[in-house]
Amino acid sequence: MIEIIFQLIALFAYLICGLRIICFDSSGLRQRQEYSVLATILIAAFIGQSIHILFFKDPVTLWDAIFAVLLAVLILRSKGNVAKLIWSAS
Repeated sequence: MIEIIFQLIALFAYLICGLRIICFDSSGLRQRQEYSVLATILIAAFIGQSIHILFFKDPVTLWDAIFAVLLAVLILRSKGNVAKLIWSAS
């Protein structure tokens, strides 16, 4: 029963990550090819992981769910900007 809760948490966190990067508005920002490729790879990985959890039902542990939520928080804080995930203004 508790594994289902972990699966749902991880599933929604990965979907939020992928959709937030897809919905990033880059108007007015300088676009670099490397970050676009990285964003595409991240989107494919997040959506692919969501599909894997949904259809293949591998056991998702507490740590997988925590990692997915941590990624979702980082991506939401950066507003989906992949370049901002890598480079911070310090």
